[in-house]
Formats: sequence, C-alpha cells, structure tokens
Amino acid sequence: MKRTTVTLMCLILFANIFAITADEIIRRLDENNVGVTQEYGGVMTIVKGQRTLVKEFKGYAESNEETFFMEFTNPEDRGVKYLKRSDELWIYFPDADDVMKIAGSMLKQGMMGSDLSYEDMVRMEELNKKYDSSILAEEKFGESECYKVEIKAKEGVKDVTYYREIIWVDKGNFVMRKAELYAKSGRLLKTMETENVKKIGERFVPTKIVIKDMKRKDSVTTMEFTRIEFDVKVPEGVFTMEYLQR
Repeated sequence: MKRTTVTLMCLILFANIFAITADEIIRRLDENNVGVTQEYGGVMTIVKGQRTLVKEFKGYAESNEETFFMEFTNPEDRGVKYLKRSDELWIYFPDADDVMKIAGSMLKQGMMGSDLSYEDMVRMEELNKKYDSSILAEEKFGESECYKVEIKAKEGVKDVTYYREIIWVDKGNFVMRKAELYAKSGRLLKTMETENVKKIGERFVPTKIVIKDMKRKDSVTTMEFTRIEFDVKVPEGVFTMEYLQR
C-alpha cells in the first residue's frame, strides 16, 4: 500500500512538472513572433575571422501574407533591396539596375555574406503548423528559466528549412532565447541566441539575434533591431516589383 501511494505521488508530481503543453508553448512563441504588419530598422554585423562588416537596413513585413520588403542603407550597399512574397524572393541591384530571383540552391547562401541564409529570410511560417513538439526539460539559459522544447517536421511536410530544432523558450515571456537547428541527418547546422528582450505593445520581442552557421569557421552574424513597430500602416505598393525597382 505504501509503495502504491509513493508511486501515485511520483506520477502526480511528474504530471505537474509540465503543467503547460509543448503545443501551447510553441503557440505562445508564435504569437510573439507574428504580427499583422511590421516596420523595422536595424544593423547587421558580420564577423569573419579578423574582418568585420557593418550593414544597415530598414523595411516592412506583413506576416499574414508571408511578405516582407528590406532595403539596405549603408554606403557600400545603399539601394540593395529584397522582396519576399509567399515563398519567392527577389533581390534588386541598383548598380546594374537589375532584379534577380533567388531560387534553388541559391537559397542556402548567406545573405550579404552573412550567417543568415536566404532560406532563413523566406521562412515566416508559424511553427505549430508544420512541426510536432515535445518538452524535453526545464532548463536555465543565461538568467532565463526556460522550457527546452524539441520540434520535428510533421509527417508528410517537406517544405521546412530545418527538419528538427531544439528551442529554449523563456518561461516568463515565451521568447526564444536559444535555438539549435538540425538537418534530417542529425547534423547541427546553425545556432541562434537572442538578447535585449523588449515589450512592444502586447508582444515580447528580442531586439538582438546572434547567428552562427556551424558549417563556417570563425563566422558570426548579429542582427540588432533599432526599431520595431507592429500593426503599422504599410505604404501602398511596398510589396510590389515596381517598388522594388524604383
């Protein structure tokens, strides 16, 4: 009788460890990441060994339509623009006054030589739609108490950038603090870590993201957002080819 009572207590305690489900954690994570419309600006810093490149950018996004526009404004890259609509991506080169579609194997290349690939840029899906999730543990990352969650591509879903991810989600604000991104083979492809979380409206948003491509040596990219606004009025025509080439 005593053993039965102890076993029952252990089961109750174990069930209470994860009072929230993995699906709920990922849904809350998606809610922080997805806004109807966004206006943003920031700085991308690319470090390759002893070389450092600093690039400034601004743009708009419309998450429901999986669309964004980005323009670089630093002197070396001024006028280079990107337009994403659905799963298609174009880049405009002002020097050549030419537009090129990024497709196929080119999507795996780093944008502007960074650790952020074109595939990463195209990716705007809500994770719950394409991944199954499970809680691995509760674990601290930095100063944040986190849920350590594993997500894997749902059966039959092929259009995912990463087959499997392990994500540390802050228990207090449901912001991704760290992510490990894996290929189907099990190879670790990339890591991402976030800093400087701010509350913008009803959302908690990390304004600094550090990205490392594990296939590269001595390379790290930092995306730091100096401006993020949600639910803004986007200027008419921003997400068109005409605007891209103007």
